[in-house]
Amino acid sequence: MGAMTEGTGTGLPRHEPGLDGIRAVAILAIVIYHACPDALPGGWAGVDAFFVLSGYLITRLLAREMVETGRLHFGLFYARRALRLMPAFGLLLLFALARAALAPSEAAGQLQFQGIGMAVTYLMNWNRAFGWVNQGILGHTWSLSMEEQFYLLWPVCFLALWRRRPVAWLAGATGLIIAWRCALALGGADAERTYNGFDTHADALAIGCILALVPLGAPARLGLTRAAPLAVAALAVILLAMPFRSLWTQTWGLTAAALASAWLIVAAQQDGWLKRVLSSPLAVYTGRISYGWYLWHYPFLLIGIWSIPDISAAQRLALVFAGYPVAMLSYHCVERPCLRLKDRLRPKARPEPEPAGLTAA
Repeated sequence: MGAMTEGTGTGLPRHEPGLDGIRAVAILAIVIYHACPDALPGGWAGVDAFFVLSGYLITRLLAREMVETGRLHFGLFYARRALRLMPAFGLLLLFALARAALAPSEAAGQLQFQGIGMAVTYLMNWNRAFGWVNQGILGHTWSLSMEEQFYLLWPVCFLALWRRRPVAWLAGATGLIIAWRCALALGGADAERTYNGFDTHADALAIGCILALVPLGAPARLGLTRAAPLAVAALAVILLAMPFRSLWTQTWGLTAAALASAWLIVAAQQDGWLKRVLSSPLAVYTGRISYGWYLWHYPFLLIGIWSIPDISAAQRLALVFAGYPVAMLSYHCVERPCLRLKDRLRPKARPEPEPAGLTAA
């Protein structure tokens, strides 16, 4: 969710506006789902689109670094991730801390501090999977925890697999994740376990990684672009007809959403109607502020639900959309200055880089 579009030196533009458009669609699905789950029962799929994008963009970033410098600079990588994610997240944590400190009772404050602890240590996904402690207003940070765990693990694995058929290893890992999730779901595991566990939901991240490493020739890209309506239709069916707790969702549905998202990522970068729609100014801008919107919409919604008796659907929608202007402020006042600093922390290319392809499949 926090990954930004970063080129890889493979001929594609540094910034693809269509990918920001996918972020915009994903965040809209998420906020509407949280506000009115009955209206969009499959809105959870927006998170999977973010996961696929993260896997795709981070892997392209790592591959470009290997091609251009011959190594991975782990310190610079983690510094860039911190500059991208932590400033906006830190503001949310300060808000949560102030709310906990002002809680009407010591017991209520302690419950809120428990959720803050899970969020700040990036363990919220496991907390939700196993129900350890109260999550408070920060339950939605489970997805940030998933991505942080991915950032910790994948660069090391990527370096180990570079030139050693990484696509084959990733495909095998994806199959194991799906099989493990299906086994748990069919065995009666709760949806919170299968949805929030890194071990059961990392297939979307892996699919994004595979997409970044598989060479797609012009005919394949053209074919996927022309057939993009099928991917759009698949995502529409998921969004409208796949409840979070259904057995289908917790077995194959999560993977179906990830595959459809990967298809859209390819099509959104090729000339065509989909790219034009996703590259509209409003879609691009909404995609760019989507991280902040994601951070703030959920606390606003929960605080409203707890404060307003018999809250209506319209009020819930108003609360989640109130996060949009806050996200604008976060983006312009906090995130963009840090992004400019992040751009300075790029490894320098070798004077004479050796010819190398992106893929080692």
